[in-house]
Amino acid sequence: MVFVNGLGQQETAEKFAHLWFDGMARFHRVKDPCTWEFDEQHVIAYLRSKLSTRMPTWKRLKIIEGLIWYRNHVRKSATPRLEPIRTKLREMIAQERQSQDEEPIEDVVGKINPREPDVIQALRRSLRVQGKAFNTERAYVQKVRAFMEDRGLKNQSDFECIGAADVESHLTDLAVDGNVAPSTQNQAFCALLFLFEHVLKRDFGQINASRSTKSPRIPTVMSKSEVIRVLSFLTGIYLLMGQLLYGCGMRISECLRLRVKDIDFDQMLIEIHNSKGDNSRFVPLPRQLVEPLRRLVAARQALHERDLANGEASVWLPHALDRKYPSAHKEFKWQFLFASAKFSRDPKTGKRHRHHLHTDTFPVHLKRAVQQANLNKHVTSHTFRHSFATHLLQDGTDIRTIQELLGHSDIATTMIYTHVLARPDVRVVSPLDRLSTDARSVVEVARVELAARVDVERVETTAAAEAGTPTSTELVEKYVQERGVKPSGMRVLFVSVFSTMFGKARDVRDENRPAPHPPARSPRDHNPKC
Repeated sequence: MVFVNGLGQQETAEKFAHLWFDGMARFHRVKDPCTWEFDEQHVIAYLRSKLSTRMPTWKRLKIIEGLIWYRNHVRKSATPRLEPIRTKLREMIAQERQSQDEEPIEDVVGKINPREPDVIQALRRSLRVQGKAFNTERAYVQKVRAFMEDRGLKNQSDFECIGAADVESHLTDLAVDGNVAPSTQNQAFCALLFLFEHVLKRDFGQINASRSTKSPRIPTVMSKSEVIRVLSFLTGIYLLMGQLLYGCGMRISECLRLRVKDIDFDQMLIEIHNSKGDNSRFVPLPRQLVEPLRRLVAARQALHERDLANGEASVWLPHALDRKYPSAHKEFKWQFLFASAKFSRDPKTGKRHRHHLHTDTFPVHLKRAVQQANLNKHVTSHTFRHSFATHLLQDGTDIRTIQELLGHSDIATTMIYTHVLARPDVRVVSPLDRLSTDARSVVEVARVELAARVDVERVETTAAAEAGTPTSTELVEKYVQERGVKPSGMRVLFVSVFSTMFGKARDVRDENRPAPHPPARSPRDHNPKC
């Protein structure tokens, strides 16, 4: 058994030795490899070409071992001397194994503009080492630059005389003079806190700045008919994005970062990765989006094959996956689903990739669709997410389930949608609507009484004409004319009704009033002689 294994290893070594030698000969464009006498420089140039293609060190060591075997067994010569190159590669592999848990700072940090102030460079380096998002880096750099401009600082040495009092004054100026939003002031506070703790290596101290107050705000929610109206004015890929935002409750950043591998057509699920807080979750795939997504995947594959043919297929990968899987950036499953039509350059590494659509692209089309739908609400991409949660609550979905679908870490964040929920089992009627209902009831009763009064007035008018006395209506009209009042039709109606009711009440009082006693008669009245 040992003999068979040894024989197999020899055959494998011979096979790869000829393979690597033929590859090096093609690289140097040698016409007759059998008579070619290669040297150390030929081997080094060939290894450098493999290094440029990001071939790992252990594989380049296999090339050297194969060429040594070819030299010893085929050429049967002692030259060229390739053992020093093999020793160097083995040392590199040992160093990589020692630092396999620690990534090189240069690889993690990427490119930093040397013309920036040294404190800004150190801030970028610390943010990238800790894996902060690029948007966070951009925001923190902007806030630190504003602080440096406010205090007249140029470089890191100028921060020696800066303390908590300066930070407190700067934050107070933002709230009082700048009248900024609470989130803007909090962002500036976090940026300066990170600068002091991770760059300046100093205690931040206690800050008692005037803080911006933030009142709780309820989210804007569209009704189901309004969602239909807005989606009807979106077309193409932007319609599909709007349907995903509303049908899955995604953020716009989560929708744009979807990759081909994230769509699971068999289980009807969508995987969301690198979400807010670097979390991941599953959301259901709407059935009516299966066919549009399949067509989009097919179109995306055609574009990827064209990029492969041009030798420029590449996509950005998070968490150093491009070093763990060197060929993953060319694989179709890692490509962005909503890819941009142009290539862009990574601001950290400077590498050229086909990234996803810009975050400002969809809001432009959404704004146009909202205007065409004649919707007066302030609708943004996030409004679809608010509407998704609210409509699920209206349909009876459990609040915990909605929390998981939205990716909220705290149930209190999800509970805000209960404040904008129009529950069918709780019907609140405005007092103004009740007042209007009561007023209509009074008017109806008044109309009935007026109709009955008309018949009475006819009899009264006939009797008054025969007796020559004025009617109650004539008395009211005379009263209005004497006062110079011009009442409206409703007022005349109420005057007539109230006069009628008053007349009826007076008649009722007169009927129910006991008969008056005859006046007491004095003895003089009884005695006519007195």
